[in-house]
Amino acid sequence: MNLAFLALLPAALLIDRLFGELPSRVHPVCMMGALASRIETLFRRGSNNALMSLSGTLACLLVVLPCAALAGGLAWAAQVYADPRAAWFVSAIIIWICVAPRSLDEHALRVAVPLAKGDLEGARKAVSMMVGRNPDRLDAHGVARACVESVGENLTDGVLSTLFWAGIGLFFFGYPGAACLAVLHRSANVLDALWGKKNEKYIRFGTFAARLDDALNFVPARLSLPCIAFASRIIPNLRHNDILPVGWKYRAAHESPNSAWSEAAFAAALGLKLGGPAVYGDLCVDHPWLGDGTPDAKPAHIVLAVRLMWHSVIIFTLFEVFLIGMLSL
Repeated sequence: MNLAFLALLPAALLIDRLFGELPSRVHPVCMMGALASRIETLFRRGSNNALMSLSGTLACLLVVLPCAALAGGLAWAAQVYADPRAAWFVSAIIIWICVAPRSLDEHALRVAVPLAKGDLEGARKAVSMMVGRNPDRLDAHGVARACVESVGENLTDGVLSTLFWAGIGLFFFGYPGAACLAVLHRSANVLDALWGKKNEKYIRFGTFAARLDDALNFVPARLSLPCIAFASRIIPNLRHNDILPVGWKYRAAHESPNSAWSEAAFAAALGLKLGGPAVYGDLCVDHPWLGDGTPDAKPAHIVLAVRLMWHSVIIFTLFEVFLIGMLSL
């Protein structure tokens, strides 16, 4: 082990901070979505019964496993046929592709800016790129609240979980393992977004993808609470003393086994009450409330949520790097 080994995860985050995401037309994650669409067409046939669940399981594995194997294979080939520096670079690029804190930052601020100017329609259009609920049914507070919820949830789904699994792969299998497990998580997360819906079309076909995503996010979601609590102490105007008790109180107050851990922590830090009833299309879903604060979120809360997201990512990464270093001695 050397400093380059430990610098892999911070380097991937630095690349994301400097360059952001690749354009959609060449982004491998978008290619995962295209592959998933093709696989779904081939496998999702017949009625919604046990056979449909089996088809969904096979379809999920046929997306996740080849993508993960390809990523690990690229890093392995670089290591074997070039040198460890090439493998480090390939792995860093792959992990960068899989994490997206800067994109989350940019999407959130695209909501905050028009909302602060009183442009509710512009804010609704921007928040529709982040959440699945009907933006036309949201007032200004609802738009801000939905944006903060998305930042809190995607902190785990889109960043911390990928870094966690990349770190696990790095510790046990080196650069190829880091690349492989980062893509394994990211592809499972993509499939959960596409297939993990509780409607008639996907209630059986998407079950395995949703459960796989839940399993991969289980540990990182729980680690997010202390990381958010620690990160909040660096940022002024946050209620850092409320995060651990409120986050623990509402940790299970969500349909998802993982989402409430980071969302409730954000609600506590910002003095907000998140969640609550939401409209998807014409369907109203009565989500539970998270937090003991006010539901009247404002643009300033979005800005603070973005800062808290970045600080939490940095704290999580430094802790993971430190732990890998200590265990590798």
